[in-house]
Amino acid sequence: MGWNKRKQTAAAHGGSAAVQPEQIELKGFNRTLAEIEWLLLILILVYLVIPGVDINALAISIACGAFALLIIGFRYLNLFTTEARWKLTVETLGMIALTAFVIWHTGKSDSPLVNLYLLPIVFSALTLGKYMTLSLVVLITLLYLHASHSLLGDAFYTYETFSSVMFNFAPFVLVAYLTALLAADMNFARRFLQHLSETDDMTGLPNMRAFYASMERERIRATRENTELTVMMIDTDNLKGINDELGHEVGNLLIIRMVETLKHTLRGSDLIAHYGGDEFIVLLPNTGKAPAHEVAERIRKAIEHMTFDADGKRVNTTISIGFASYPETAGDIQELISRADQAMYMSKKAGRNRVTAYGNGVEQGLG
Repeated sequence: MGWNKRKQTAAAHGGSAAVQPEQIELKGFNRTLAEIEWLLLILILVYLVIPGVDINALAISIACGAFALLIIGFRYLNLFTTEARWKLTVETLGMIALTAFVIWHTGKSDSPLVNLYLLPIVFSALTLGKYMTLSLVVLITLLYLHASHSLLGDAFYTYETFSSVMFNFAPFVLVAYLTALLAADMNFARRFLQHLSETDDMTGLPNMRAFYASMERERIRATRENTELTVMMIDTDNLKGINDELGHEVGNLLIIRMVETLKHTLRGSDLIAHYGGDEFIVLLPNTGKAPAHEVAERIRKAIEHMTFDADGKRVNTTISIGFASYPETAGDIQELISRADQAMYMSKKAGRNRVTAYGNGVEQGLG
């Protein structure tokens, strides 16, 4: 493959790693929560204007105004620009606090607005997970029991009265339980589909989408902690010849055996992905140029000595490796991968079965 074509391929890979599924999911949850929050406010305000209702409208209006400011601050004034689950948790707690306040001033446990507790319960079960939902249900239960005790007095402690109070509250627990079960099934399906979307079918390795996400996290950490990281490009030297002579099944088996060898040679903290065809890309965290060269040589020798039988014929191969280190030779991810790819191309050009580090004249040799 020519160098210009290789650059186009690298750019295409880079364009596929823009937004991660979790961020997309959080954006969707944020939109849903915003609609639920405004719905909660509208339902409360509608209740305020019902004729003949004896309530403390001023206190409730002030509470609704404070909650509206919370929504505006979180969502429309850009006070917190990054989507995060802690924001969802804070806003859900705000919904519970507003609902508890309104219920207290509209009849306590006899309030017609008690059902508003269902809004934060359902949202939490669908978005915040089982344990957070359980915690919030316990909180809502305590708030409901406190309101019931304040309304019923000492009668609250009798078996008949307490049983009746808990029976009235049971639907809230049931809704939380069933919604949490549904959310768990949905999350399992989502994680399974995400795994499929981030895994290479033939090798079982992460694909470039998953690799870019991991690499960006490591780059941020390296910048924060003032450490290095290295990216290594690996290309098989004679896969085409093996495919032509022995068939693609043997060629695929060679790729799989290479992956097994690479996994055994690399450290547990290193990440390998299938770049495409007979090429692989490796991320070495906390690794500078000198130790990366040692790792590359160890990989090259391991593949060189790897061999297996196929239809009575001995199959082996060699590889060409190029690598570049951050921040020594590149300032961002795409540049780092591009320079590792250039170094690997130079290994090919120089005779194959060798390791080349970017720098020391490599960039001039590419012309």
